Amino acid sequence: MYSYPDSNAEKKIVLMIINDFFIQKAHELWIFLQLDQCFNDYEATLIWTRRYLEEHPECEYSDIQKAFRSCFPENFFNFDY
Repeated sequence: MYSYPDSNAEKKIVLMIINDFFIQKAHELWIFLQLDQCFNDYEATLIWTRRYLEEHPECEYSDIQKAFRSCFPENFFNFDY
């Protein structure tokens, strides 16, 4: 079940992902992150990040970004800067 981040570091990482990928509070990411549909995109991102960090506690932020992006179709996060 959903719960809030356990640490400040985890909160910061989740907020960085939300900002870096321009995630809105919609209800579509659960499909790609293989989660229950009851979670909004913020919650889904938090849960996915928590699970990833549990499996890869020594990872770098760039590793988290790559792993997160790999859950989605190639052009899902296609940003024009």
